[in-house]
Amino acid sequence: MAQKIVDRAMKITGVNVNVMDHHGVIIGSGDAARIDQLHEGALHVLSSQSEVDIARDQAGRLSGVQGGVNLPIRSSGDIVGVVGITGEPEEVRRYADLVVMTAELIVEQATVTAQVQWDSRQRESVLLRLIEGGTSDSLFEDRVARLQLDLSLPRVVVVLELVQAADGTDLPLPQLQQLQHQLAAASSATLLAITTARQMVMLVPVPLKGGDAARAGDAPNRGSVGWDKALFRRQMDARLRPLQQYDTVHYRACAGDYFSGPQGLAQSYRSALKAQAVTRGRTTPASLSFATESALDLLLLDAAEGWAGQHLLREFEAFLTQDKNGSLQQTLEAYLAENMDLARTSARLHIHRNTLRYRLDKIGTLLQLDLGSVDQLLQLFVTLRLYSLSHNPG
Repeated sequence: MAQKIVDRAMKITGVNVNVMDHHGVIIGSGDAARIDQLHEGALHVLSSQSEVDIARDQAGRLSGVQGGVNLPIRSSGDIVGVVGITGEPEEVRRYADLVVMTAELIVEQATVTAQVQWDSRQRESVLLRLIEGGTSDSLFEDRVARLQLDLSLPRVVVVLELVQAADGTDLPLPQLQQLQHQLAAASSATLLAITTARQMVMLVPVPLKGGDAARAGDAPNRGSVGWDKALFRRQMDARLRPLQQYDTVHYRACAGDYFSGPQGLAQSYRSALKAQAVTRGRTTPASLSFATESALDLLLLDAAEGWAGQHLLREFEAFLTQDKNGSLQQTLEAYLAENMDLARTSARLHIHRNTLRYRLDKIGTLLQLDLGSVDQLLQLFVTLRLYSLSHNPG
């Protein structure tokens, strides 16, 4: 910042300019050799809190000083440094007010920028604390109060994945930060932070329906409170629309479910993260999905870790080892996709109906299931879905 003041001031004056800190040390100068030297003229300005002029014939009596005009730089009423314009005082004083004004404007701009950056970092810190869960403390509550954040607003977590459109690789950090600022500017009530090289997390207020708005605070950690997903989708589509102007960027957004209570946002984050993982490859770019739309897959994903889920997967993998050319798995997937309709399945596979019946009988024999039984057909459907989820790279 000091060197920026020097560069701008020297364009105005055409003579050398020095900037000293509040200890009188030169920290910006048109003469690089003078950096880090003590400037006695600046010490006189700091002690007297006023302009100090030094004629060239007087300069030799003071350490690190050449002739010129030295003036205080003020910020919020306090002296934060000194600017020195080299030359005969009578010649360079005409620049003094303009140079000081330039210096103070740069300091003010830097202060505002630093405050904005500090606020942004604190808001991100609050967001990360909320999605990680854990108990609140006085430091966290003070930070929320200073930022004037209303955490009583019902919110859901939206996980936003952003990648290069060409090859699916990470975006450059400056571009990711630019997109973050653009999205954050749309709503002060929305908290937003970059969490990984390709992921942003948004805490977005949600419109609750009728009596659920009153009940939300009394139902800790309860999912599926009535929130208006149709209205939320319209709001998010409008908020994410600016991303569509970037041909080089692909994004996918997934909204978690709404949970009330102190751990609600952490639960919403986990539901959005899991839902986005299980839908990877099934959702299109520039899309918004909801965790509630993947409730069955999320239920099965949790079940896959238990002994029952592992048993079903082992049985299906044993079946696949006997399906040498994959035709039985292809037939099974087509049969279920066509809602067990023999005619449509035959047409889809381009095989005769008798061939289809033969394959289905063989599938039932190998899996030891009766495909005519609703319960056993449901078990087969669940097993196939579990297998698909367990082989999803997400």
